Amino acid sequence: MVQINDQRAFRRILAVCRVLDCEGKFLGFTLDLTLTGIQIIINKDFIPPSEFELILTQAREDKIIGADIRIKVQQIWRSSTNEEFDQIGGKIIAVDLPKELENLVNYCDKRAKQRYQFDLDWQYEP
Repeated sequence: MVQINDQRAFRRILAVCRVLDCEGKFLGFTLDLTLTGIQIIINKDFIPPSEFELILTQAREDKIIGADIRIKVQQIWRSSTNEEFDQIGGKIIAVDLPKELENLVNYCDKRAKQRYQFDLDWQYEP
């Protein structure tokens, strides 16, 4: 639990992208994303092993802004959102296109800062 709280001390990036399984089937959406971690909201019927692969799609306003990114995730936690959806938090342990992931995180960070008028650079201080 201490490790999870330590990870939460790092600033998380609000990021909404579609999440697909390896066959391209829609699973849900990202909620936040960093270069090392991800939080997703998915259908309850998606029960992955402790390590699993996902595809992040980068479509914005009906246009593609980057390549699909395949990531391997180690699930850290899972919680129920409602009777239909769960949230999963995990550590990103492999990426097929690291530069594309970096570009996506930077894009989402920039868009969130433009959309929301508060300081997203706030740091948690225990």
